[in-house]
Amino acid sequence: MRNKIFQIFVLIVSLHHLPAKSGEFDFSGYARVIGGYLDEKDVEYRGYDDSLNFSPSSLIGLQAEYQFNTNWSVTAQGLFRSDSTTVSGESGLEWLYLTYTPTTNLQIKIGKLRTPFFTMSDFSDVGFAYPWINPPQQVYDTYLFKTFNGIDAIYKFGSDDFDISIEGYYGEESGSIGIGPFKTGFEVDNLVGVIGKLNIENIEFRASRYNGNIALDLKSINQLQDVLENFNFSQSAASLTTQGSAHADQFGVIYDNLDYFFRGEWVKIKTQLDIIPIIQSYYLTVGYNNAPFTYHLTFADSDVEINANQNEIPIGANVELDQLAQAYNSVFAESAPDSLKTWTLGIRWDVLPNLALKAEVSALEGDEVSNSFFVIPEDVSFNRKTNLYHIGLDWVF
Repeated sequence: MRNKIFQIFVLIVSLHHLPAKSGEFDFSGYARVIGGYLDEKDVEYRGYDDSLNFSPSSLIGLQAEYQFNTNWSVTAQGLFRSDSTTVSGESGLEWLYLTYTPTTNLQIKIGKLRTPFFTMSDFSDVGFAYPWINPPQQVYDTYLFKTFNGIDAIYKFGSDDFDISIEGYYGEESGSIGIGPFKTGFEVDNLVGVIGKLNIENIEFRASRYNGNIALDLKSINQLQDVLENFNFSQSAASLTTQGSAHADQFGVIYDNLDYFFRGEWVKIKTQLDIIPIIQSYYLTVGYNNAPFTYHLTFADSDVEINANQNEIPIGANVELDQLAQAYNSVFAESAPDSLKTWTLGIRWDVLPNLALKAEVSALEGDEVSNSFFVIPEDVSFNRKTNLYHIGLDWVF
């Protein structure tokens, strides 16, 4: 994959010297080269360890758009990653959709789209578009999926004093996600989302709500359900259901007066599946622009509320039931998602209008749950406190 990334990089450098437009065709893209070093031996964090590693976050995105006329266009985007540290971070086709713009106020998209869960969902992979090297992962690296197949409509209106947009979408999606240590296939249908945005001078507010029906493909848990049913532990079996509804609430705010800026975002995710804990995450960022440099400080946190299990299995009755109880309890213990506090201090240098160099240091403090985003060998003692150093180059063309 690294050789492929290099070959693609050479290709886009060559394309960059060609006219971006040919008739009604537009070609654009972005590239990221991100290096990271974790100040801890024998531990891994999101693909980084105690050696300088450029694989986990480096990528190239290529986008093509064809404008049929003033009302219709088609857009496709491919994303090529140097490595896939999460099951949702794979190379391939990101977008393929048709856009219909009947009026200047209304835009409708149909096809494979980015799921607009968060403020920066549409451009979360385009590092040039934000001050950090990566968006705060407590919010942006949850188990929510990045794309969906369906329809999205945005209606905008306003005045000299404000602008408002209302967005709604409907669709479905399937693929793979990670929940704690479990890597599972999933299907979501009846995915419905509503987003409202308000812009007043230098400030933007965003609020959203999402609902859907989710089904997980966890054969080991389904087998455990069958065993519990055979022992007539029906409540325990029901608590391991892998199908149900899910919803998420999100609120974001951005303030920027060109000298100073503030960003904040909060999200709460809850499902009917007891094996998926409630997640509440947020980040707060303050920064200062002194062109061509930008300085920023971010605090991010994710809190986990583990659902109470329904263990009906008597302890000490016999070895078989003790093993069954242990297997049941381990599902809830191991499915706990990552819980982590992070302080990040960073600087960005806009070397060119389309090229930025970045550097960051992050102090990480994980909670005492199974992972806290870390991969910790069983024979390693680690208090889940360490520092992560990042350098990066972001380019758009």
